[in-house]
Amino acid sequence: MKEDALLQGLREIIRADQLPLNPAAVSMADAICAKHPGAVRALVFYGSALRMGERADKMLDFYVIVDSYRAIHGFGLKQFASFLIPPSVHFLEIRDADGMRLRSKYAIVSEKAFHRRTRGGAFESMLWARFAQPATIIADNPAVYDALVDTLALACVKLAREVAPMLDYPVQPLDPWVRGLAESYRTELRPEKPEARAREIVGRFEARYRKLTDLIFAEQSLPTTGWGVAAALCRMRWFLRRVIGKPAGALRVLKAAATFDAGLDYILEKVESHSGVKLIVSDNERKHPVLHAPVLAWRLFRAGAFR
Repeated sequence: MKEDALLQGLREIIRADQLPLNPAAVSMADAICAKHPGAVRALVFYGSALRMGERADKMLDFYVIVDSYRAIHGFGLKQFASFLIPPSVHFLEIRDADGMRLRSKYAIVSEKAFHRRTRGGAFESMLWARFAQPATIIADNPAVYDALVDTLALACVKLAREVAPMLDYPVQPLDPWVRGLAESYRTELRPEKPEARAREIVGRFEARYRKLTDLIFAEQSLPTTGWGVAAALCRMRWFLRRVIGKPAGALRVLKAAATFDAGLDYILEKVESHSGVKLIVSDNERKHPVLHAPVLAWRLFRAGAFR
């Protein structure tokens, strides 16, 4: 009964996140669905473009939920790679009705994999930490929509449970989310400072995260000690995620550079926007990004692009 009340409270928070899409996001969502007719079950809009509102110069980030990878890739290597190292990443550039240039990086993932991994079925924190942040669901089917609401709600619970043993009681309202996002960012190849980025995001949605803390940590329903065996095991899990996550992230970057148009240019633009490090690449490097990836990665590392 207690779990039911918690989930119901979390659903209300997730539903409150569901604000109307800005026109740029609407145009891009329509274009993505048109590019993959009949294959898209739902989209989830997230990231800096959602947080900052109407910004035509921002890359629009979506997760595209599909019934199966076969519906997108057919049979072959791309289908297998998407199953083995989800998600598959795609790039789309369009012009809106006013002629404004819009760009999107969108990740395609199967409906089954998205629910399982985001609800906590994955050891990696990439999905359940990302979707403990505000996101907008786009789905015409009410059952698909409701299932995604539950998944985003359970992502919040998963992140809270994965940091709770490291927190001291009483828990300060924003601490679980700053700590959780920072720990997750440390498992990824990211150019930003993890804690500063986490504080910026949590601060932008402070009221939301306070409500989440009130619900999930009510009456100390999660163990918060800051020390002891539970805390040590928790820290060990995050250490292992860092060990596993960075190589896995490198594989995803390689796959993205090789499988979507302008992949290398997108990656370099993303790195520059967050770290200030600009890397000039040759036409040959742009044409064969996977072949040159080790050298490019080393040059970025030496320049201080990754932390």
